[in-house]
Amino acid sequence: YFFKLSAFSEKVAKEIQSGKFRIIPEFRQTEILNVIKDGLNDISISRPADKISWGIPVPGDKNQVMYVWFEALMNYITVLGYPDKTEFSTYWPADVQVIGKDILRFHAAIWPAMLLGLELPLPKILYVHGHVSSGGKKMSKTLGNVIDPVEVIDTKGLDAFRYYLA
Repeated sequence: YFFKLSAFSEKVAKEIQSGKFRIIPEFRQTEILNVIKDGLNDISISRPADKISWGIPVPGDKNQVMYVWFEALMNYITVLGYPDKTEFSTYWPADVQVIGKDILRFHAAIWPAMLLGLELPLPKILYVHGHVSSGGKKMSKTLGNVIDPVEVIDTKGLDAFRYYLA
């Protein structure tokens, strides 16, 4: 199954350029506009179930599972009750979504296109942060260089922890 992402290139760029969908810092906005300038490519939103057995099944097709990023992005609105609960409109659109720099394309190109396809408003601001580092490397579960935030708060205090993250 495919999502015609290419049909949304100009619409996503227009939302960004108009300021309706702000990306901070500005150099990240420039980065994604340069990607969109060349046109977005259509993407597969499913994978063969026999290759990725742990995925969420595509409704009505037991041979396919949802592409993890497509499904994960939908969680932002389905957790709020979309499409069935009226409370959804209380919380959406988000005032700010905070993401790491390595997932910019998913959140600044694919996600807005999905929302536009659903005729839903985009988040107002996408704040893109750098990586938190530990031992001079990007903090990662895979590398095992994670820091327990509760331990830091217990030894350094909550204000110091907030300052570090800010």
